[in-house]
Amino acid sequence: MKYKKLLWPLIIISIIGTIAILPTLPEQIPIHWNAKGEIDGYGPKYSSLILACVPALIYLLMTYMPKIDPKKENYKKHSKAYSIITASTVIIFIVLHWITILAALNLINRVDFFVKLLVAILFVILGNYMTQLRFNYFTGIKLPWTLASETVWKKTHRVGGIGFMIIGIIYIISSFISGSLSFIITMVSLFILMSFTTIYSYIEYQKEINNK
Repeated sequence: MKYKKLLWPLIIISIIGTIAILPTLPEQIPIHWNAKGEIDGYGPKYSSLILACVPALIYLLMTYMPKIDPKKENYKKHSKAYSIITASTVIIFIVLHWITILAALNLINRVDFFVKLLVAILFVILGNYMTQLRFNYFTGIKLPWTLASETVWKKTHRVGGIGFMIIGIIYIISSFISGSLSFIITMVSLFILMSFTTIYSYIEYQKEINNK
């Protein structure tokens, strides 16, 4: 995909920008926020360089891991979906990094709002393209039953894709709610999705075994 070629320039610009702005950062910068959106962890300002490199590591991982996947031929069948998922993940991590920079410079306060909103967007994108993912060992919903049957794989990803988009919408709504309630809503909804997907996958696999 053409837009995927823009990722390296974006990553490099982000790293160079981080190096350039490093002298203006305080010696200790916020690196973690609690469920209420309050800062509860600090680190040296040079840790921002590590965070700036995370998108590059994600890009390399998502680019080269499929090459050693036993089902690597299937990536050709879902290349568009996989490219969009890769690009979206890398870009969102770049934006998350710069949100922490802005927070360190006291230019934004509601970091939790932006983080939840970005995560919500990623969930919606994943849900939208998850149904297109063909059977593989690196990307997708990895459960014993999806890995044991391509039919179960397809059914689980169809249901999981809808679930991911619903979670994304819930996250968008919860981003406008401050405090612990927002955290509880997001965690409970994610737990329900994981539980339902797991149970659904198991039931579908048992149906397939019984039919055989």
